[in-house]
Amino acid sequence: MRRSTLVSMMRMDAAQLGDMGLTHHDVAEALRHPGVAAGAFLDARRNARAAEWLR
Repeated sequence: MRRSTLVSMMRMDAAQLGDMGLTHHDVAEALRHPGVAAGAFLDARRNARAAEWLR
């Protein structure tokens, strides 16, 4: 995942990120991961929230 994409995501409001199953904290954490690992990190966070919501 490109760093510029993550920076753009940080500019989104909480509702927009929430629609994707993410938070600003998730994106900030992803910025600490290099390249593909950032995308995998966000995917894991989104999947965890989806699984919790389905419980």
